[in-house]
Amino acid sequence: MHLRHRRPRTVHLLGHRLVHRLGRRPLGAVVLTAGLALAAAGCGHENDKASDDAEVQTEPPATSTTTTAPANDYPDFAPEDYTYELEVLCYCPQVGVIGVVVADGKVTEAKSLTGETKGQDVPEFGRLTINDIIARANDPKIDEAEVTWPAGQDYPSTVALDHLEMATDDEVTYTIKDVQVTQ
Repeated sequence: MHLRHRRPRTVHLLGHRLVHRLGRRPLGAVVLTAGLALAAAGCGHENDKASDDAEVQTEPPATSTTTTAPANDYPDFAPEDYTYELEVLCYCPQVGVIGVVVADGKVTEAKSLTGETKGQDVPEFGRLTINDIIARANDPKIDEAEVTWPAGQDYPSTVALDHLEMATDDEVTYTIKDVQVTQ
């Protein structure tokens, strides 16, 4: 039987000496944990400063604060009776392409046209009129709205929304195609 003895490795991390005896994987976990702890500690200082500033201020500001982000002002889609195909990409159940029927400005039917859910009614997130999607792009609470609106077309072809800039899993993209106005 042959046993091999390894010398402990010494690693310096931000002025601290760590002795590693087990191999690279545990060291990676130590380095990752230390990095996350330092990052979290760094975040705490900003909050301390913000609360210190709040204590210094004794009178409310004379003027109100307004947002500097320009509000979107995309026009409504005028027809109230139409069909179209909608694809919703988000961190939500994927239902494929959705066939949407709108009558008198309200969704009367929304069914999956593709995939395993073909022919089934879709959840509420897919029961949208084109104006519902445009209203979301115009919503001032949305951090970022990226709209592709071809020249001469009465509706956007894509609307990509980021509800919270610093959050993940909140983005949603709507793709609108094959719009047929009915009467």
